[in-house]
Formats: sequence, structure tokens, C-alpha cells
Amino acid sequence: MKRAILGLIWAVLTIQGAHAETITLSYQAVMHVNASHGAPVLDQPTHVVGIAAFRGIAVFSEDEIAVHRYDGWFDLENGSGKFHGYALWRFEDGSEIKAAYEGDARRASTGDFEVEAKLHDFSGTGRFAGASGEGEFAGRRLEPVDKGGSTYLKGAFTLDLSN
Repeated sequence: MKRAILGLIWAVLTIQGAHAETITLSYQAVMHVNASHGAPVLDQPTHVVGIAAFRGIAVFSEDEIAVHRYDGWFDLENGSGKFHGYALWRFEDGSEIKAAYEGDARRASTGDFEVEAKLHDFSGTGRFAGASGEGEFAGRRLEPVDKGGSTYLKGAFTLDLSN
């Protein structure tokens, strides 16, 4: 009988301790092209595939700052098309959030592009260990890549943090 009661107490404590915290984070970021390489598709100068690395700073609504990176690839025709890759937010305490992204770019005007993307396949370290969730970002690249590719983004994601 004593064993049954102890077993029941252990089961209740285990179930109560196995909960997930859900947090929503929103941010604004300024990014610049760190590296980029593109190649025309089948000698078509208006159709370009390539890779790009963006670096910058993200400021979260809680006034927390993170180093922000996007590394990915693109397939653009006349400046519009798809892009995919991986994002990283590294916070001052060393905690990190990583996610994959998929998005669309649209030429708004000469040298100006609008972007929208979905974030998925989250992971994290430190206080974000066990992270899973989804999110999105949108913004504009305000200058051509060869001039620095300055980009302004707004994003948000919801994370489930398992203990």
C-alpha cells in the first residue's frame, strides 16, 4: 500500500513538472549583406540564383537586443522570387534561437524589395532550450546588395519551451 501511494505521488509530481511555457517575442531588425554570390540561370541575366549572408541587430519589444543572422539561398527572376535559409538570434546572456525560413521577395522599385517569410523548425539553447514554434517576418531591402543591401525587418514568433 505504501508503495502504491509513493508511486501515485511520484506520478503526480512528474506530470505537474512536465509542462511547457509559451512565449511570444516580437522584434525589429536592421540587416546588411555580409556576403552574396549570384549566378545567372542558363545565361539569362534577369534570372539569378545564389546564396547570401545577412548580419545585423534585432531589438525585441522587451528592449532586449540580439545579434541577428540570416544565411540562405535565393532564386529571383526580375528581382522577384523565392528565398530560403536559416536564422539565428544570439542574446547577450549567450542564449540562442535558431529557425529555418521560407519566403518571397518582390521588387517594389529600382533597388527596393519587399520580403515576407515564415519561420519554422525552431530550436534553442540556454533559456530557450527545447524551443519549438512558428513565426514570420516582413520588411524591405532599401538598397542594392552591391551597396550594402540595408534591410529593415519586423518579425514575431511564438515558442513553446519544454522543461
